[in-house]
Amino acid sequence: MKLPSSLLTKYIILILCALLVWPLIPALYYFPTKFTHHKTLYDTKELEDKWKEEATNLNGATERMINQRLQAINKLYPSAELFWVNSSGETRFVQSRIPNIPEQWTYTEIVLFMENSHQDDSLKLISLIGNDPNQGFMAIQIPKTNLIQYSGPYKTDYLLSLVIILACTSLTLISLLFFLRIRKRLVQLQSAMTVTSDNEIPNEVIVQNEDEIGKLEHAFNKMITQLKASRNRERKEEILRRQLIANISHDLRTPLTIIRQHAYTIQKEPASEKAVLSIQVMITKLDDVGRLIENLLSYNLLMAGKVQMEIKSIDVVEEMRKAIAEWYSVFEEKDFEIDINLPDDSLIWKVDSIWLRSIFDNLFQNILRHAHVGKYVGVEIVERNGDTFLIIKDKGMGMDTKSPQKGAGIGLGIVAVVTGEMNLHWNVSSSSRGTCHLLGENLNKT
Repeated sequence: MKLPSSLLTKYIILILCALLVWPLIPALYYFPTKFTHHKTLYDTKELEDKWKEEATNLNGATERMINQRLQAINKLYPSAELFWVNSSGETRFVQSRIPNIPEQWTYTEIVLFMENSHQDDSLKLISLIGNDPNQGFMAIQIPKTNLIQYSGPYKTDYLLSLVIILACTSLTLISLLFFLRIRKRLVQLQSAMTVTSDNEIPNEVIVQNEDEIGKLEHAFNKMITQLKASRNRERKEEILRRQLIANISHDLRTPLTIIRQHAYTIQKEPASEKAVLSIQVMITKLDDVGRLIENLLSYNLLMAGKVQMEIKSIDVVEEMRKAIAEWYSVFEEKDFEIDINLPDDSLIWKVDSIWLRSIFDNLFQNILRHAHVGKYVGVEIVERNGDTFLIIKDKGMGMDTKSPQKGAGIGLGIVAVVTGEMNLHWNVSSSSRGTCHLLGENLNKT
């Protein structure tokens, strides 16, 4: 599973983004007011409270002490203008003289100063020194561009809470959409499992993402493909089974009919020379029936997977010589030309010797039954592209030509199954001039 496309990775990224956003909420809230134009900003309410506190703390202070304290405050607020007025109404400037500030204060000038404090571009704060009118007052002027405007005791908390609520709502909505999308894909997959096509097999789903659900969809599609292939194999096997039954019926009916005819001859003339010949024919046909039944049993065992093979290194040339020795008299009796071209050197394959002989016997039996017109059987070892192959060939009319002894094809079916089980390559080429069976050791080689 690739992490970038994983649902877990996507969800972790979603959570991490949310965690990274949380610390930014206060900064995003204060940024427009704290850092606009790179100025130092002061909270209006905080400044008012501090100015009153400073005035109260100067109760009974001398002129020198008041000047020193206001100078210290001026350093904290460099953009502010500070001055104070003593009990006689005389102005004392902390730094340089401030324009429009009178040298001597009267009641009228104090009232005008307070009225103008809300009309110009600066904030003016006045506090009584020591909260005593007889000790004078002190004043500060700060440009409004350096102030955080205060609109009530709950404004900051309210806006911050609103931002937090919006952030939580956004995270909830994004998470909800994330899981709704997952649920939608799972519901689609569930629907695909229940909706079937005409052959009662679920339809494949479209894979849109390569995440965990995408892997599940791939596995589902793979299962559907295998199920369809299995269903096709079952249909083909059913067709082959019916053909097999029909062909076996033919294979059994023919020798049994001959046996019945010769049994009738023996019954009529038990001591005649014709009866002796009939008995020989009957024995031959009974052998054919026995071989057919034996092949049928072997085929069923192979198809059921109940055959245990003992794979070991075998000299194929030696096994072929033994097989030819057993079949030589049979081909010779049928006037076959026997063309054997085997080397003296060994050819070692990893196979089961018993089932290798079964391959040879079935191929020879097939030649004897269906290629008797050509009267030829050939066996040789050839080299092709650096690989060694065993060839068994005949000069019959080809596998596509209808044979009067056409049977169930169990022999070639056994060859096909056994070569596959022993990892052998088996290739058949057939024409009107004959058939050639090519056997190789490795299934991957041609």
